[in-house]
Amino acid sequence: MPNDQDECCKVVFSATKSKCPACGAVGKSVSSFTVSLFLRDPRLYLHEESLPPGSYYMCETRSCPTVYFTDRGVQFSKTDIRVKVWQKEDDPKVPACYCFDNSVVTIQNEIIQTGGTDVISRIGAEVRAGNCRCEVTNPQGSCCLGNVTKAVKIAKENLSQPAPVVSSKKTNVSLSESTL
Repeated sequence: MPNDQDECCKVVFSATKSKCPACGAVGKSVSSFTVSLFLRDPRLYLHEESLPPGSYYMCETRSCPTVYFTDRGVQFSKTDIRVKVWQKEDDPKVPACYCFDNSVVTIQNEIIQTGGTDVISRIGAEVRAGNCRCEVTNPQGSCCLGNVTKAVKIAKENLSQPAPVVSSKKTNVSLSESTL
């Protein structure tokens, strides 16, 4: 059986590496076309030809505000992006899979309702059916299965945590002699 990730999003990216100017982490190559799809600026949104020149990368460091950067020092931060980016958010409702809208919350709900999750195999089936659109729906511009695998792990960890204990304060009531 072929690896689902091998079949997904056959997008070829640059083999060069570049470090995020904000945090120093090595970025993941992303196409300028993908970058243009996610920018808020109407002069750049869907105008790949208007983007500053250079090779584009995505910084996946959660604490770093930079989402996209170039090898020439251009940076786009979270506030420049039209959608919440899974790698940058703690919000469990942000999709790990943008094509099929799978998040930590949807995976947790599936586990609660069915006792498990087959989200990875469902996405794999969609990919094999030709329904994958990662380059245009996912801000990283490539296959989400690595993200979804992490989301499944987070969902399972969240569900294995004991429910928080809610303490109720007892009010000390003093009874007067007249009420006795």
